[in-house]
Amino acid sequence: MTTLRKNGHPLAKTVWLLGLLAFVAPAAAAWAILGVGRYEGCEIGAAACSRLPELGEFFKHALDISWLLGMNAVAVIPLGLVVALAAILARSPGRAFIGVFGGPTAALLLPVLVVMNAIYPGCNVDEGGASCTFWGVAMGDSFTSASIAPWLAYIIPPVGFAAAVVVMAVTYIVKRQRA
Repeated sequence: MTTLRKNGHPLAKTVWLLGLLAFVAPAAAAWAILGVGRYEGCEIGAAACSRLPELGEFFKHALDISWLLGMNAVAVIPLGLVVALAAILARSPGRAFIGVFGGPTAALLLPVLVVMNAIYPGCNVDEGGASCTFWGVAMGDSFTSASIAPWLAYIIPPVGFAAAVVVMAVTYIVKRQRA
């Protein structure tokens, strides 16, 4: 029982890891789909991939799910709180920082990197609406969000950093009191 007290609850560590994965998994899926397309020889552009015609739809759905979390405070804040609570129960200030600051920041910026790796000449991604068709599918807001997300980077990372500092302090206090 002393190892449980010293190292935190293993279930809390699992919840923390799953919460962190929820932040990055949709963008990682979009990145993987982009990689599969490149591996299969699909040209980056408007033409549908002849070898995998559904790939454009999969890519759009993965990006849409990424934006659903990354640009939605109603989704990010509760998930961040769950991750913070898990870090407190695991008595890990470092995990608290990574989960509360890194998770929301990654959920916001990773899809931007995916879109920036998918744009091609003639595909204009801006706030006015993207005019891109990617692998045979009109991307619409899936690409437009990549031009809006950097503006949110002025809000989400600083707020996440402040929240992470508070959560780290609480975690440190809990860790010291129960040691």
